[in-house]
Amino acid sequence: MLLPLALVACAHSSAPETAAPAVTSHASPSLKERYAGTYVYAGGEAEKEAVSAAVDASVKGMGIASGFAKSALLERAVIRPSYTIAFDTKGDVEIETPGYPAEISPSNGAEVKMKNKTGDESQTSQHFAKGVLVQQGRTSDGQGETEFRLQPDGKTLLVKKVMESSQLPRSVVYTLTYVRQHGT
Repeated sequence: MLLPLALVACAHSSAPETAAPAVTSHASPSLKERYAGTYVYAGGEAEKEAVSAAVDASVKGMGIASGFAKSALLERAVIRPSYTIAFDTKGDVEIETPGYPAEISPSNGAEVKMKNKTGDESQTSQHFAKGVLVQQGRTSDGQGETEFRLQPDGKTLLVKKVMESSQLPRSVVYTLTYVRQHGT
């Protein structure tokens, strides 16, 4: 039986596991200022291979359906060349990547309907939790979470992605490294 995987990739290899951050109601001006900017992918071949390994591990044991599932997951786990994080005067957070639809929603975690590059529609929210920008999305087939964790140097952004579905034996989890583009 083929699985209709419409997973949400709210866009990583596994980093040390941490507890899910607690939600804060609105992005503070200091968090907005700290996170706003453009970040360019700086991970190397090891991170690219870790993404593939995370997908392989998630479909292991699925038998004949594993090929379809792997293909669908890899399509959603493409490493983005960059992320631009911005905030508007209404309190919305916007995450942009060239070639992808802009991801815009209130920074207080209110859900909005979005459509991603692969055509998946999801209910998506974005908020700060303990200083981490968290993007969460869900569809009828699965859910995903992306954590944007700015490091103390203010330049390195670790992007942890989790894709989950009741149709998968294991979650896809990986972390990618981005660096702030000079001047942003």
